[in-house]
Amino acid sequence: MPEASTKPLLLLVDGHSLAFRSFYAFSKGGEGGLATNDGRPTSVTYGFLKSLLDTGKSLKPEGVAIAFDTAEPTFRHKADANYKAHRDVAPEVFFQDLDQLQEILRHKLDLPLCMAPGYEADDVLGTLANRAADDGWGVRILSGDRDLFQLVDDNRDIAVLYMGGGPYAKNSGPTLIREEGVLGKLGVMPNKVVDLKALTGDSSDNIPGVRGVGPKTAISLLKDNNDLDAVYATLEELEAEGPKASRGAIKGALKGKLRNDKDNAYLSRKLAEILVDIPLPQEPSLPLSTVNAEGLSSCLEDLELNSLLRQVGGFVAAFSEGGYGANADAAAPAQPSSRPKVTKDDRGLEETVGSVPALRPQLIQDTAALQGLVQRLMTCTDTGSPVALDTETTDLNPFKAELVGIGVCWGEELDALAYIPLGHNGSADSQPVQLPLETVVTALAPWLGSEDHPKALQNAKFDRLILMRHGLALDGVVIDTLLADYLRDAAAKHGLELMAEREFGFQPTAYSDLVGKKQTFADVPLEAASQYCAMDVHVTRRLALLLRNQLAAMGAQVLTLLEQVEQPLEPVLAEMEATGIRIDVPYLQELSTEMGTTLERLETEAKEAAGVDFNLASPKQLGELLFDTLGLDRKKSRRTKTGYSTDATVLEKLGDDHPVVPLVLEHRVLSKLKSTYIDALPQLVEAETGRVHTDFNQAVTATGRLSSSNPNLQNIPVRTEYSRRIRKAFLPQAGWTLLSADYSQIELRILTHLSGEEVLQEAYRSGDDVHALTARLLLDKDEVSADERRLGKTINFGVIYGMGAQRFARETGVSQSEAKDFLSKYKQRYPKVFAFLELQERLALSRGYVETILGRRRPFHFDRNGLGRLLGKEPLEIDLDVARRGGMEAQQLRAAANAPIQGSSADIIKVAMVQLQAALTSQGLPARLLLQVHDELVLEVEPDALETTRDMVVRTMENAVKLTVPLVAETGVGANWMEAK
Repeated sequence: MPEASTKPLLLLVDGHSLAFRSFYAFSKGGEGGLATNDGRPTSVTYGFLKSLLDTGKSLKPEGVAIAFDTAEPTFRHKADANYKAHRDVAPEVFFQDLDQLQEILRHKLDLPLCMAPGYEADDVLGTLANRAADDGWGVRILSGDRDLFQLVDDNRDIAVLYMGGGPYAKNSGPTLIREEGVLGKLGVMPNKVVDLKALTGDSSDNIPGVRGVGPKTAISLLKDNNDLDAVYATLEELEAEGPKASRGAIKGALKGKLRNDKDNAYLSRKLAEILVDIPLPQEPSLPLSTVNAEGLSSCLEDLELNSLLRQVGGFVAAFSEGGYGANADAAAPAQPSSRPKVTKDDRGLEETVGSVPALRPQLIQDTAALQGLVQRLMTCTDTGSPVALDTETTDLNPFKAELVGIGVCWGEELDALAYIPLGHNGSADSQPVQLPLETVVTALAPWLGSEDHPKALQNAKFDRLILMRHGLALDGVVIDTLLADYLRDAAAKHGLELMAEREFGFQPTAYSDLVGKKQTFADVPLEAASQYCAMDVHVTRRLALLLRNQLAAMGAQVLTLLEQVEQPLEPVLAEMEATGIRIDVPYLQELSTEMGTTLERLETEAKEAAGVDFNLASPKQLGELLFDTLGLDRKKSRRTKTGYSTDATVLEKLGDDHPVVPLVLEHRVLSKLKSTYIDALPQLVEAETGRVHTDFNQAVTATGRLSSSNPNLQNIPVRTEYSRRIRKAFLPQAGWTLLSADYSQIELRILTHLSGEEVLQEAYRSGDDVHALTARLLLDKDEVSADERRLGKTINFGVIYGMGAQRFARETGVSQSEAKDFLSKYKQRYPKVFAFLELQERLALSRGYVETILGRRRPFHFDRNGLGRLLGKEPLEIDLDVARRGGMEAQQLRAAANAPIQGSSADIIKVAMVQLQAALTSQGLPARLLLQVHDELVLEVEPDALETTRDMVVRTMENAVKLTVPLVAETGVGANWMEAK
């Protein structure tokens, strides 16, 4: 690492280089990788921050700036359309990860992020290095890109901290590269690097160079002729002297190569040269400022980066003014205060904003105290001031959990709280005083089950299921803070601790810190448990009041969506989870054996087709087989840490190239089905009920759709025979039948409604076949075949998800030129469809969100230095062709176009579920909702009530929300889910 410098040191970071390096180092080339428990990717954030911290500790800079590329094309792309054109767009998870990293860099570490539209990060780095050196800084550039070697200048103290070891190296620290280091690695001095690239080109950037000229020849040419201009000056002299003339390194066939590719050589020099004096949109403040230690701690904790969380003090010392760079002692990490900072407000109440409240909960340990509490709760009838309620349990699985305690908060005073201990374990020396569970249940039942006594809960479904197991009904929930925050911003995190830190400036004790890994809540000492639960209900109540106001400020539709859809749906989902669905375990065991035999056969056939023995489960071995041994087209793959990518997208591209590929693909699909469902489902059956009780997650997806887990029933594929046969294992109650009801083409109907496209509206109103209609219009035919109808179906649904010509060609088997023609004709035939979709993209850019029919918002947080600069612009003034050129931002725009459609579909089926449950209950029908999967509902029904129930289901689903086109629900009945589907 760097030697001491007499100048103040400026650390410049090649942001995208370090980000990609981190991504591929920790994400196995984009497949898998670091992530939070709820699935947010963290490979980029972790790797980048770790490298930054390690470098900061070693270098001790007094200034830092980080350069990133923008989404816009640069002058190099305009000079050569092939420049970097072969590079695949990084997967969406990379850009999602990059967004959260940039948020931390900018707002928690207070480090300037520098970007310049029309230029690359290299040009920004070159400009910053040049100006800083002029101002007396010593400059160190952290990068894994050798292009930056051309900036190295010993006289001006500009050096590169080169991250060698390839893009996947995790632990190799950077090497200080000065002029001699450049000479050692490239064979030329820094001032000749750009001429070297002009001659040799650069395959990684699609820089052509001179064909047939490699590094050895180029180095020899530059050694004898100084630079590119001198090379061609010598060549001109030789051409004038005659065909036999040669001088120095320019001899024989080389003269022809240089002559034929002169234009490419000079184009390559232009593409390779890093500019050092570009205009910057904003001059960054290079000296260090102050790290926001509390905010950084909160972010790292939220992202579950615990090893970095323990080094917050290191970040403060390395990147704060007066830290390491000023030779000061390492600053201690600033942590949220654990001591209450209590003052009095103008009403004499204790004020706790920004500090941890000093709560004083009442412990309810005798019948007199319990009666007094119940009397107090029964006086709380103001819907604007609900009582917050929370249960504490031994397990997060409500079907295994035992009730340990109940907490309530009825006012803003710090003693308007109570905790009822019920199941705490004592020690040999001390047993906690606790009332019998039956006594508490009897006393609280009238209040808990009263709709006249408003309550606020965080994730009410869990508490409802816990109370349900103890024979207690829960009514009167006027706000669920989890669901309210989800409607406020579906992209945010909705954990109670994170919301408290975000809204009130303090962090309550985390459950994991209180309980530990080997205990349950029952083992927590009573005093600590009461304080923890009191904090939960105190924060829940404060959030309830705040979030209601925030939703109201967003518009009446959003509050209505909470009160009439999301919150009424919560008890429906709780009932569905409590009911569960019966599983045919013996059938799954037989299916597992059968599939095992099939997998063995496929493995044998794959090895015979390949002609060699290999491990089908090894991506590395498979990549070597396909691209090295069999010599398949490497352009259809991409490099990963282990070699060539062999993910599903790659295998589908290679499907017709060799017989082994479809065998491997089928083996992979069936193997996943076997492990994920066939073998896993029997393990998830609850012994007490004999059923699987999936979790329906109401506040997870960005679109508003429900998701499910343990098991995930949303992702059971339906295209293969085995995936359909998995559904045969799902059974109704013995003697009953399963009823399935599915919306027909609901997303296309919603698109028709939202776009106002008259041709499609008329087709749906008249009962015409919309897919056949589209095929007829595109093919200019009066009648179409079944295959042609499938083409119409593919494009109808494809436009909803932003399908391009390449994917359309792959899925339909037409050529890419034909696919482009089809999409162009579609746009001409249905202009209002595309006008609507493009409007949604513009709305996402101009106001930061799009809306569903019922007013659900999906927010889009574009980087302020990227497309975020368009926020507040008039939608129709935005040039979408420019906006779509970014990687992740282009994907976000496709999501924005789709969100109102998919979100409206989610809203509609949720409304149907709420109304259907109410109708089943009011009529007392022997039928129960069991599952919701995308646009499908599954019920179990007593046979005598089947027709009545079927009519009710269809009527309810088709009238849930009124559109300009009819909604249609199709039903199926069977002894199992496969038959009903």
